[in-house]
Amino acid sequence: MRKNTILLLCSLSFVLINCGKLSPDAAKAQKYVVDHAVIAHRGTVYWAPELTEAAFRWARNTGADYLELDVQFSKDGVPVIMHDATFNRTTDVAVKFPGREKDRINTFTYEEIMQLDAGVRFNEKNADRACETFTGQDVPVIEDVFRIAEGKRIKRDAEGKRIFTRSESSEYAFEYEDDPADNGNRPGVYIEFKEPENFPGIEQYVYDFLTRTGWNILEGEPVNEKEAAYVGGKVNVGKTCGKVLVQTFSRDGMANFLTVFKGKLPCSFLVGGKNDFSAEGCDEMIAFAKATGAQFIGSNLGEGEKDGMSPMFSQKIRDAGLKCNVYSFNSDEQMEKYFNSGKPLADGMITNRTDLTLDFYHAKGARPTGKQGGTPAEVLDALGY
Repeated sequence: MRKNTILLLCSLSFVLINCGKLSPDAAKAQKYVVDHAVIAHRGTVYWAPELTEAAFRWARNTGADYLELDVQFSKDGVPVIMHDATFNRTTDVAVKFPGREKDRINTFTYEEIMQLDAGVRFNEKNADRACETFTGQDVPVIEDVFRIAEGKRIKRDAEGKRIFTRSESSEYAFEYEDDPADNGNRPGVYIEFKEPENFPGIEQYVYDFLTRTGWNILEGEPVNEKEAAYVGGKVNVGKTCGKVLVQTFSRDGMANFLTVFKGKLPCSFLVGGKNDFSAEGCDEMIAFAKATGAQFIGSNLGEGEKDGMSPMFSQKIRDAGLKCNVYSFNSDEQMEKYFNSGKPLADGMITNRTDLTLDFYHAKGARPTGKQGGTPAEVLDALGY
């Protein structure tokens, strides 16, 4: 029934695709998100182990507008932060659990996940950027990223182990403390839902989590719609109505977003790779995005046929009233191509190099500040790494 409904909505959206109008709710949510947003992809994959406390603290202090994360469930229902379907690429799972390196995230309990080292592989692969204190980084849970965005860090014991309690019903309660190295930036959080078909109910879980933690703009104390995204040279996105954006590649996941978030929360339909980027294919993706309440489309940078954000696709997105974010930037040359000096192909950049992207947009006059805290290495040093 749901798929039939989505198909019908897509058909209607095809008729309206060139009118350039979103629904009132979608249009309102779109305006919550700053133009030229700097979205810290996995915190950083370059300067610190991706999707770790170190990566997210670094991105916050450097001045990212959003901390981007990938959420999945452990076997016992704990929402952990991991991009891949397995732990093998970024942790020492092959050492800690030999023979299970190809096992999926949801086959591990959180107690097992806490034993993994999410920093050692980064050091092995990046000798020029390795840091002794990256060894022992945890696989985070979703709450960690939100608390880091609020200026906190994980509370740990004398041995560096995170402090938590576990109830009789096996629910975890994690502890945090004010980060002494916090420099006042308050980024938003950009949540990617990985393979939601493998984690039924994850969208509703996150909705309820946002409500419990005070991050749900649709529940609780109203957020001032006029709150500025930048205050006193610091990022303030995390205190605005644009504080949370959700995204997924999954079409079922997009339908779930519409059911749970009602098109009232900033939402992006991710495409790329295997998608059809012909004119007809672009029209279909745009129609689907609008039908499921999205205000953004996210697609990949590249060359030739591998370029997921061509001038044609970008223009079609704009004509349909949507905006586009492009992933994942690593160099000034790439940013120059998609900024395009006159009419940018991207409204925001999902970047592995927050430091470069902040300085790039600042130099173009597109944002008030560049990177903060000195060089990337100096920021890490100030954070204690």
